[in-house]
Formats: sequence, C-alpha cells, structure tokens
Amino acid sequence: MGAGVVGIACALDLARRGARVTVIDKGEVGHGCSYGNAGWLTPCFATPLPGPGLIAKALKWLFDPESPLYIQPRLAFLGWLMRFLRATGERRFRAGTAALTPLSTASLAAYERMAADEDTFAFRRDGLLVACETAAGLSAARRELDVARDNGIAGEVLDADAARAREPSVVGRMYGGVYYPDEATAEPLATVQMMARLAARAGADIRPGVEAFDFDVARGRVAAVRTTRGTLSAEVVVLAAGSWSRALGRRLGLRLPVLGGKGYAATVPRWASVPARPVMLLERKIAVTPRSESVRFAGTLELVDGDLGVSPRRVGAILRGAREMFGVAAGAPAIEVWRGLRPCTPDGLPIIGFAATPENLFLLTGHQMLGLHTAPGSGRLAADLILGETPSFDPAPFRADRF
Repeated sequence: MGAGVVGIACALDLARRGARVTVIDKGEVGHGCSYGNAGWLTPCFATPLPGPGLIAKALKWLFDPESPLYIQPRLAFLGWLMRFLRATGERRFRAGTAALTPLSTASLAAYERMAADEDTFAFRRDGLLVACETAAGLSAARRELDVARDNGIAGEVLDADAARAREPSVVGRMYGGVYYPDEATAEPLATVQMMARLAARAGADIRPGVEAFDFDVARGRVAAVRTTRGTLSAEVVVLAAGSWSRALGRRLGLRLPVLGGKGYAATVPRWASVPARPVMLLERKIAVTPRSESVRFAGTLELVDGDLGVSPRRVGAILRGAREMFGVAAGAPAIEVWRGLRPCTPDGLPIIGFAATPENLFLLTGHQMLGLHTAPGSGRLAADLILGETPSFDPAPFRADRF
C-alpha cells in the first residue's frame, strides 16, 4: 500500500528476488510527497529530524509565520511532541545518524547504478555547497560536518572567498561554507516512475487509483485489504503509505506516531547565472536545486498532520530568501508552487519491520525528509526482513515495536 518512492523501492527489490508483488495507491505513482521535493541524494544530511538545539529554535520560531519550522500547538500532538523532545539529545542524534547514513550511502550507490542503465531521471553527482551567512552558521555547519565525517562522509570547510569561488552564483552575504563533493540530485517524480517501470519489468503489478480503506482481520492476520477497486489478499501486507499510514494503521488497531510534516517547493525559471550544484542556504533553511529548465527552492517544515493548505507567507519567505542570495529579480514569478506531507516519527527514524499484530503486516513508513535518498536502502532492508533473509543493515534502530 503506497506507490511513493519508498513503497516502489520495496516492490522493486521484492520483485527482483522473485516475490509476487502488487502495489496499490489511491493516486498516481510518485504523486504524493515524492512529486515535488528538492531531489537531493545527500548522505551528508542523513540525520534524524530532532537534534541538539532544535527545541530552542522551535520555540523562537513558534509565532513567526515565515519561520523554517512550525509546530502546530494542538493537544492531540502532545504525546508526539514529548517523544520528540526526548529524542533531541546529542547521543540519540549521533546514534540515529549512524543508523541512517548506511541506508543513504547504499541508496546513492543504487541510484548511480540505475543511472548507468536508465538515463531518464536526471541523476547528477555534482557535490553540494552549504552556504553560511554568519559565523554562527559556519560553526553549526562545522559541527554537522564533524558528525558526517564520523560516518564516512567527505567534506571540507571553506572560507568566504573559497565558498564564493566554488559557487559564484551566490551574490548575497557569504561568511563561509562547507562543501560535500560526493552528493547528488535527481528528478524525484522521474526517479519513482523509473523504479516503477523496473519493478513492472521484474513482474510487479502496479495499480494506481486503487485506495485501501479497510481490512478484514482473522486469527491475528490481515486476511483481506478492502479497496475502492475490490478486495485483495496477500501473504504479507506492506504499509508504505507515508503520512497516510497513521490513518490506515488505525483501521488495524495500531497507533502509529507518524505526523504529516508539510514542506513547500517553489520552482522558478532559470536565470543568467544559476548554481552549478545544489546549495543549502543554512540560516534560511532553503534547499536550492538547479534543474534542466528551472531552479527549485524548497524549505520549511510545518508539523500540521493532514493540513495541505498553502501558506502564502511561507512560500513568499522561501522565494524572497533565495532571490536575495542569488540576485534573482523579485518580479520573476514562480512557475509552480507545491506542498507535500513528509511522514515524521518523533525520533526522526523510519519504521521498518513487522507489526506485533496483525502478524503479517509489515510497516515501512516515517522517512520524514529522507524518503528519496534512503529509499533503495530501506527497500532492500524491508525485502530482507519480509523474505526472512540476513538483513543488509542493522534493523534494530528502525524496529516497529520501539513506540
């Protein structure tokens, strides 16, 4: 259940190993959160969402309608927020990063192999620049680099001149930066569609426009999945529905702590001197991705669960911040504005494993902003566990019973 990047990656791995796989989704393949994100394949950012110092920043940003992080003050979120708060310590952050980085690096290698055969998803490995406007920002970027290096990721600290030489398209204030030479990008929707074609070639039956809405449970197992296009049964049912996983899980008596974190992306036409590589505007929390005919600015995280409304002020803040740093004319309109819900767990790690009950329900959700760049690794681990094979990665940090 779920034809986003994570669900499709799992289906592809299972089908290639000879399993009979059916994928259903209420929409089109890849048109959920996979559609309009930044397209980054960046092991340097394979980190849990809760981290040291984030709570203080969140409190400061709470009443700022243009802040990069917003947590909707709702009583229903209280339990989730308390778990989130407990996960912001340095020890848990480093442990979570150590768990996520292998998924991300393996996924990047898998995408590179796919690009050699399927040149359809604009895979580019041009490195990434973290651009810092202040001394405090550069200090924070250094700390992030230290954690990344501890997990085998290459990077270097640059002073202002070196950072500007690396990316002269940045015309705004530049105190310094960090350059990661091995990071990559891809077109997110094209990536999911490409993997879906590969899965179909391997025998997977992919059915868009089929919505699961209820289940029949017998003897502690999912006996059938009720959908808008009939009833399906399977030996194993994989719940990979992203931010919609919590609602579907509730139909099975599960209380999955997966909240929808809304992110925005605004796409603008290319200008005279676009960046040659992706750029993270650190203080503004804006991801800048050059594309073949446009540039995508992505940012913000609103923990609002199912709210898909568009905030003009947040979109405006993303556009204004990016335009200021790149000298883009303020009148240049966005040719597309998108928002999507990232599935966020309170500890910032995905849920990958069998549920205690129903015993044939496999949970594969909660990848927050890391879905695209950990999907092949997550799919491989899920397939290992579903088929009873030796796990390719340590499954313990992602176990389904930790909540």
